[in-house]
Amino acid sequence: MKSFRHAHLQLSFNSREPIYQQIKTYIINEIQRGRLLPGVLLPGTRILAQQLKVNRNTIITVYEQLTAQGWLSSQYKSGTRVSDTMPSGKQLERPALINIDFPVFDFKITHPHTRGDFEITFDDGLPDIKLIPVTDITRECRRLLQQYSTQQLYQFSTERGNEQLLAEINVILNNDRGLALTTANICVTHGHQDAIYLTARTLLRQGDHVAVEYPGYQPAWNAFTIAGAQLHHIPVDRSGISIEHLEALCRKQALKALYITPHHQYPTTVTLSQERRKQLLALSELYHFMIIEDDYDHEYHFSKERILPLAGMQQAGNVIYIGTLCNEFPLSFVCGSAAFIHSLAAYYSVTHQQEHNILELAIANMLASGDIRRHQQYSRNIYQQKMELAASVIPFTKPSGGLAIWLELPSAATPAGILQKIQAGGLNIVDPARYYDASHYDTMGIRVGYASLEEREIVNGLEKLGKILR
Repeated sequence: MKSFRHAHLQLSFNSREPIYQQIKTYIINEIQRGRLLPGVLLPGTRILAQQLKVNRNTIITVYEQLTAQGWLSSQYKSGTRVSDTMPSGKQLERPALINIDFPVFDFKITHPHTRGDFEITFDDGLPDIKLIPVTDITRECRRLLQQYSTQQLYQFSTERGNEQLLAEINVILNNDRGLALTTANICVTHGHQDAIYLTARTLLRQGDHVAVEYPGYQPAWNAFTIAGAQLHHIPVDRSGISIEHLEALCRKQALKALYITPHHQYPTTVTLSQERRKQLLALSELYHFMIIEDDYDHEYHFSKERILPLAGMQQAGNVIYIGTLCNEFPLSFVCGSAAFIHSLAAYYSVTHQQEHNILELAIANMLASGDIRRHQQYSRNIYQQKMELAASVIPFTKPSGGLAIWLELPSAATPAGILQKIQAGGLNIVDPARYYDASHYDTMGIRVGYASLEEREIVNGLEKLGKILR
C-alpha cells in the first residue's frame, strides 16, 4: 500500500552549485540510502518550495528532471512519488556499519501462530479472542476516563502496579490458590513473557545453572540463556518432571533454579502429581535452589479436584510464582519475597515508565465486582465442551485442563518431518521446535491447541490430522 503521508525533506544549501542541483542530489542520495522508500509521496511543489524557501519553479524543474531520469513518478491528482524501481544501473547504497563488539543471541524464533494458506491452523493453546469481554472492559475504561484526571489515575500506581489491582490479585492468590502473601510480594507485568524475562534477569547471573523441563517452553529457555544461565534438560513423563533425573543432576551440579510448569506442563499438558510436588519442594530445600513456577493457565482446570500451585503448599519459601488472571487479558504477575519483588520492579521500571493505569484499574474494578470471575466461568465451560468434542474425534490422554492437547507419536518421528507431513496435508501446527531441542529428543509428540477454533474446525481439523498421522 502506498503512503498518503508526505516524506519530510530538509537540507542546507551551499554556494558552490545551483540550488536546483543541490535539491536533486539530496533526493537521489536519500533514495539510494534507503530513507525514501519506493512509493513514498513527496511534498507538493508549492509546499516544498515554502519549506525550503525557494522559488516554486525550482521544485517543478527538480521533479520533472528526476521523473525523466526514473527516480520519481507522477500521476494526475496522485502527486509525485519515489519510483517503485531504481533507474537502470543504480543501486541501494547502505552506509558501512561501525564494527563494535556485542553479545550475539541466535535463537530459532517460533510463534504460537503461523501464517500461510492452510485449511486449518492449530495454535499451541491460545484462547478464543471472541470470548474477550471487550464491551465490558471498554465501558469501564470510558467510565474511569470520565471520572478521573490523568494525575489522579497515576496516584493509584506504584512501581509494582496499580494498588487496587495488586490488592485484588492478592485476594485471589490467598483465597483461591493457597498462597500466603501481601501486596509487597507481587509485581504486575504486561505480558507473560515479560514476567519470565524479568524473573530471569533479576534472579540469574552469568554462569548460573538452571534446570528446565524437556520437552519444554523454549521462549523461557531463551530468557534464561540471555541472563547468562547454562541449561540442563530434565525429562517429563506422564506424572510430570522426573524427580529421579533432577536429583541425579543436583548431586553433580549446584543449581540456581528450576523452571517448571506443573499445573498443565508445556507442551505435554500433564499435571505434576502431588507426591512429586512434595518431593520437588524437599529437593529444593535440600540442594538450595529456587523453583520458578509458571502457572500460565491456572483458571482453565476442568476436573472437580482443585490443585493448588506449588507456591501454595507448605515449605514453598523457595518458589517464585508467575501467573495470569485470565489468558485473554494482557496482564500477568510475579510473586516472591518482598526483597526479590523490589529488585524485579526496579528492573521493570527501566523499560516500562508509562504504565497502563486505566487498564489496570479497570480490571481491578471488574475483579472486585465479580465480572471477571463470571467471565472465567463462562469461558471455562465453553473450553471444556470443546475439549470433550476433541476427545470424541481423535484419541489422546485427556488432560485435567488447559487449552491444548498432546498427541503422542512414534519415537522415530522428527519435529521437522512431522511438521512437513502435516503441512503437505493442508493443515498447520506450531513448529515442534517451540518445545523440542533439535540436538536431542526421545519420545515425540505434538501440541495441538483447540480453544481458539470453532467446533466445526475442531472436528474437521482433527479428523484430517488423524488421517495424516496414521
